Amino acid sequence: MYKFSELSAKRLATCDPRLIDLMNRAIRVTEIDFGIAEGHRTTEKQLEYFKAGKSRIDGIKVVGKHNYKPSRAVDIYAYVNGKSDYSEASMRYLAELILSIAGEMSIRVQWGGNWKTFIDMPHFELI
Repeated sequence: MYKFSELSAKRLATCDPRLIDLMNRAIRVTEIDFGIAEGHRTTEKQLEYFKAGKSRIDGIKVVGKHNYKPSRAVDIYAYVNGKSDYSEASMRYLAELILSIAGEMSIRVQWGGNWKTFIDMPHFELI
């Protein structure tokens, strides 16, 4: 059984309680360790990601789910062989697990890996 590092727990604490519960449940049952890359995101950081092409939302004209307090979105990464891993196989495994648990908990979540025009595999958001 895995558990979040202190840094991942700190990042997760910036999220909506439903996401906190969901991710805490997922980390206890996953076969692939994972961490929290980001919860709440400042407007400045959102704009930086927008300018770099990492987001379609600028945080100014359109507020992203990461920009709320508490955050309505969370980004994760797999942790494999001592390194962060964003491989499609790892992210798909984690997404299937997280989406399944979300369904059991009656939490409506969408995964950025299912988006059609801007694939964002680390991203999960409340809907």
